[in-house]
Amino acid sequence: MTPAVSFTKVSRHFGTVRAVDAVDLEIQPGEFFAMLGPSGSGKTTCLRLIAGFEQPTAGHIRIFGEEAQGVPPYRRNVNTVFQDYALFPHLNVLDNVAYGLMVRGIGRAERHKAAEEALALVRLPGFGARKPSQLSGGQRQRVALARALINRPKVLLLDEPLGALDLKLRESMQEELKILQTSLGITFVFVTHDQGEALSMADRVAVFNEGRIMQVGTPQDIYQKPRSRFVADFVGSSNVLPPDFVQRYAGQRRWGSLRPESIRVARQAAGEGVQARVVALNYLGSATRLSLDAGGLRLHATVPAGAALPEPGEHVALTFNREQLHLMEEGA
Repeated sequence: MTPAVSFTKVSRHFGTVRAVDAVDLEIQPGEFFAMLGPSGSGKTTCLRLIAGFEQPTAGHIRIFGEEAQGVPPYRRNVNTVFQDYALFPHLNVLDNVAYGLMVRGIGRAERHKAAEEALALVRLPGFGARKPSQLSGGQRQRVALARALINRPKVLLLDEPLGALDLKLRESMQEELKILQTSLGITFVFVTHDQGEALSMADRVAVFNEGRIMQVGTPQDIYQKPRSRFVADFVGSSNVLPPDFVQRYAGQRRWGSLRPESIRVARQAAGEGVQARVVALNYLGSATRLSLDAGGLRLHATVPAGAALPEPGEHVALTFNREQLHLMEEGA
């Protein structure tokens, strides 16, 4: 199967800054693919390279097998949804959605009909006469989505599109985007710095750092089997364990990772397990996160809501299933 998007040794340099550094990547047709990483990691530059807003310093980008080098953005079969929506304030919703068709010379009646259909697709029927200023943040984001979808792109690029929304609305839009992508079958490439967003929505995730891809895999693989200390720490804030600790409990001198939810906390200082002192408690609603000091090693554990909690300063014993102690690649 021809990939929807492929990068072959793609780099993008800005002077001495290597924003993207020799990236190899394949995104499959119909895939919901997330690019995850901190600010400045190269994920947004990769998105702009696909869109044609940037050109690679080296390497090749292909979209459904066709070389993208030198092809201007408007001739690529992709569309972009931005975080700031980029709606025209002087146009009503219908004309905002239909704008791309107007540029292509499509007649008024035909483009308005298509715009109404696109608005219905994002659950905004009847909103065409309103101005963007009369909409909520979530509604403006749906209008931007409808405007991108009206041209029937093969690849939809989403640049942190939910970043400006409050938590509850963001969670609702995550669910809607996933349902919409599944029903349309369009390839979605989604850029975010939010680990929860990437893990909950994507079929596969690429974790970026300093212009390079650190790991590509399913959300389950990324979360449970990180290949490096960076991925373990960035995705879900795992406990990154040094080789001395891992050798004691797993028999191999390797770096390891252990998720906070894998640790059981017993309110006694003696006996089996890792001896630790409770430093702080952070209430999360469904659980409480404990910060722990185990002989100079800082660990985190989560205790389900309703369970008895130790007090700060109290000494506890930590136990875990050794099968859940993941060994990372050497030198990672």
